[in-house]
Order: sequence, then C-alpha cells, then structure tokens
Amino acid sequence: MIKEAFIYLMGLNKPVETLDDGREVVHENYKVQEDNRGINFKHEIVRHVINQSILNKEDFIKFINEYKTDETKIFFDDRKIKAVFNYSTKSVADHNDSYCSMELEHTKNFIEFTQCLDRDLSQKEFVRILKRLESCIVGFNGKPVDDMDIIDVAEHLHSTKNFNSLQRNTAKAFTVDATVTAGNESYDIPRFIHFKLPVYKNDKALEVEFVCELFLEAADGGFFANLVCYKLDDVIEETIKKITQDVCSGSKGVESFMI
Repeated sequence: MIKEAFIYLMGLNKPVETLDDGREVVHENYKVQEDNRGINFKHEIVRHVINQSILNKEDFIKFINEYKTDETKIFFDDRKIKAVFNYSTKSVADHNDSYCSMELEHTKNFIEFTQCLDRDLSQKEFVRILKRLESCIVGFNGKPVDDMDIIDVAEHLHSTKNFNSLQRNTAKAFTVDATVTAGNESYDIPRFIHFKLPVYKNDKALEVEFVCELFLEAADGGFFANLVCYKLDDVIEETIKKITQDVCSGSKGVESFMI
C-alpha cells in the first residue's frame, strides 16, 4: 500500500485513457500519441475504392455488373477497356479512382502472323510460316483450304531445288516450273491466302479472318515471298469494337466512350 502510494506520488504510475480510434491519452498533458495504437487497431474505410485488372472478357463483364453504380462509365481505346465506378457527374464531383481495367493482349499466333507481313521472306521462312500457321489457314483464292492442301504446297516448296520459271498465269495464282527432288515439276501457288485466328487473349472464341496477297520474286534459284494484308488495321479496329460492344451489352445500363 505504501509502495503504491509512493509510485503514484512520484508520477511513475501514469493513468492512460484510450480513445475510440485507438490512440492513447497520457495524464501529463493529454497529448495524443500518434504512434501509439493497439496492435489490432484498423482505420475505418472511408471510401470504397477498387483497383482491379482482369484479362478474360466474360470475367470482366461479371465484375462490372457486381460493382457498377449509377455513376459507372466505360472508356476504351485500341489497348484497354476501363470501367470507372465513381466517375464524376455534372451534379456530384467524385474522385474517379475506383476502376476495373482489361488490357487487350494479342495471342501468340496473331503476333507471329503480323511479324511475317510486309517483309521479304526466304523460301525456308515462308515454308516454316505455312506449317506453323497451318491451323489458321482456312482458304486460298476465296475457296476453302480443302481445295489445296497447305502441306502439299509447303512440301513442294521445300523440295524445290531450282526455279526454272516463275510467273503469275492468272489473277489468282502463280505457276512455278521447278526442279524438285524427284525431277522437273510444274505446280500452282495461290495468290491469296486466308488466315482465321483469334486476335486477343481476352476472347479466344472470337476468330477473325485476314486475307493476304502473296508476292513471289525469283532470286538465285529460289524465291522471296512477301505477304500483304491491306485491311489489317481495319479488321483489328472492328475486332476491338466487337469486344467493346460485348462488354457494353453485357454491362446493362453503363454508357461507353471511345478515347
């Protein structure tokens, strides 16, 4: 008893009060100790802020529908679709910092397809591309690919030892007279090749067709090939619009804007 009174008189036993927010008040001057909080104390969440990235289109739509508000707006360009959940309105200002975004990522096949366009390809490179993208080739000269087996074309080119002549005999094909492994042979190579493949990982079920014109140039017993897709940019733009339309139609009541 005497010891406790002595401690109290000497100021060694300092009474402490805990505020509602977890900060403690000591008796000397009732100064708030900012760095003195209980270990289980957590700040109250003042605003509901979301920052999320999603790759799959269907998952992106589900997420928007779960968190959308009356102020939600969708913005898109050729690289990303972004839903802002707390966008400012003309009557109420907000922070515009709660969002979910979907980056548009190209598929591996599409990247490889675009890398072979508008450049001179050696005979070996062209054969490799035909075999690598065989599953994406759906037609020649406007006809189904069954009319000319792509493997046959590739093997003809692969076995060719020397090109005796190369000419475009019609508006739709090249005729090649060449020396192959088994002897002399004449065969046709289509002028137009149709590729069909998914452009974006976000929606692999959405396959797009690209029509490419083939140019061949004989050189030193072989040839150079050049594939040109005249409507590449237009097709990509339409694909982005299709994905965006799907997102908007799936997110009912949310307006979208191209930026």
